[in-house]
Amino acid sequence: MVLLVLALCSAVATAVLVRRGVLRWAGGLALTVVALLTAGVAELTDNVVDRDGMTEIDATTLDWLIPHRTGWLTAVAKAISDLGDTPTMAAVAVAACAWFAYRRRWPQFLLTGVAAAGAGIIVLALKTIVGRQRPPVMDRLVTETNQSYPSGHTLGSTVVVGVLTALVVLALRRRAAQVAVATAAAAFVLLVGVSRLYLGVHWPTDVLAGWAIGTLWSTVCVAGYLRLRRPAPAGTAQPA
Repeated sequence: MVLLVLALCSAVATAVLVRRGVLRWAGGLALTVVALLTAGVAELTDNVVDRDGMTEIDATTLDWLIPHRTGWLTAVAKAISDLGDTPTMAAVAVAACAWFAYRRRWPQFLLTGVAAAGAGIIVLALKTIVGRQRPPVMDRLVTETNQSYPSGHTLGSTVVVGVLTALVVLALRRRAAQVAVATAAAAFVLLVGVSRLYLGVHWPTDVLAGWAIGTLWSTVCVAGYLRLRRPAPAGTAQPA
């Protein structure tokens, strides 16, 4: 709760700085999102470690979900889960980096590589530190052997799809196309997380953490990319 209060105070302070012209609205929005997500992730992780707070929804949600499984939904969930797994997302990131390198678009290459590599490191570190057990084996429809928190599928797909979607949206000029691409990407990331719940290999808070942490890291990476890509103000003296 203290973290959430601090995050809200940070958001208010950021809004004031934007209002006074100290920060641009885009930078202010990015700082606000990062502050709120950081507080939310910290609170959620604390709940998972202490087994209280939001973790109360875990068992109840799975108890409701498991009896509603059907054959065709299981096939769809497995297919979506496979599309969002670590090897697939890594392949997508590598292919994108190869394309950017071929086109000599080094800022986009750097953004994609750093975001994807960072996501992998974050997942590995948190799984090792938190060490949460997955739901009971008898409830799982696929085999998983590593720790549960956070959902690697959810976090990885959120980051890789998120940064690539940001680059596509920035390159598009038509608002309708931007909305369509962003909506499709969000729907895919949402379905990946839901598929992991359906398959019984994650608790709901694992998936929520994957979305939150993935969004947080993507926001930091894209904000840094935009900051580096910002043109120098007119009249600024260039070094000899």
